[in-house]
Amino acid sequence: MQAPSAALLSLSCIAVRDETPTVKTFRLRAGSGPVGFTPGQALVLKVPLPGGPVWRSFTISGGTGGDLELTIKAQAPGGATRWLHENLREGSGIEARPPRGAFTLGLRENDRLAFVSGGSGATPMMAMLRHLAQTDPEADLAWFHAARDPAEVLFARELAELQARMPNLTVAISVSRVAPGWFGYRGRVSRARLATAIPDLGRRQVFCCGPQGFMQEVRLIHAAEGGARMQFHTESFGGVAPAGAPMTEAAPEGPGFGLTVNGRAIAIRADETLLQASLRQGVIIPCGCGEGMCGTCMVQLVSGRVDSRPNGGLTPEEAAEGYVLACSTRAASDVEIRLA
Repeated sequence: MQAPSAALLSLSCIAVRDETPTVKTFRLRAGSGPVGFTPGQALVLKVPLPGGPVWRSFTISGGTGGDLELTIKAQAPGGATRWLHENLREGSGIEARPPRGAFTLGLRENDRLAFVSGGSGATPMMAMLRHLAQTDPEADLAWFHAARDPAEVLFARELAELQARMPNLTVAISVSRVAPGWFGYRGRVSRARLATAIPDLGRRQVFCCGPQGFMQEVRLIHAAEGGARMQFHTESFGGVAPAGAPMTEAAPEGPGFGLTVNGRAIAIRADETLLQASLRQGVIIPCGCGEGMCGTCMVQLVSGRVDSRPNGGLTPEEAAEGYVLACSTRAASDVEIRLA
């Protein structure tokens, strides 16, 4: 069952450029006209893999004139990112859900900002930095980026150009594997390295994006440096959320209910989400953020009662069509769902 057509964008790829040996930027244009987005939001693509379409979230790295740009790293063969690298080219088309997500500068409450990113986690940061360069070039911003090696550093040339225009922008880059001529930081993220690169990290509002382990380590470092929990924000898309992905409040334990997913009957406890129950029993529901924001785990409620708490990941049209987010929905009766 597909998502409601009214909620989909028909996009044409109008340009592709290489960023690094494993990363490409795709420029997309909607046939219906310009598409607005808030820097830091993501686009959920319907990727037509040979075994059937899958939904994957990718942060919008930029865009002008109503176009959207996605900067995507190719992962393992057979997956969505590899398919995009091999098949999405100028003149081809793809469908997507409208931009969504709350990892934006709308969260900004501090005059001093820090961006901390790992790998392709630089993409939402670049979207926000480009916006700041236009709207607040005097912004006090420190960016620490971790990459595998110098060849994989994203947006290096543009960062140098933006530093020339933004007097209060500092950029520090660390690589795990050095190469001749590299004069930046060396090694993985650590408290000592971050303290050197951003001495006042604990007094800055932090936006962090990268692999889950990376973000957790940076969160702990920020706290150890005296940073307030509410001043630390994370974003991660593209993976399968762990079975323990939390909701805002825990439901009381109980005997549970029956859960049917695409005709397969499994069980669901009263204290777990549709996503948790499915993953626990080997039913894979694609998920990105695990927090009800990205929309990747959208499923259609066929029957039953649920407690659904989307966190911006559903449009009103999708909710009206009976769609819920598996990561932020619990069963209140026997439930049947169908993957979107």
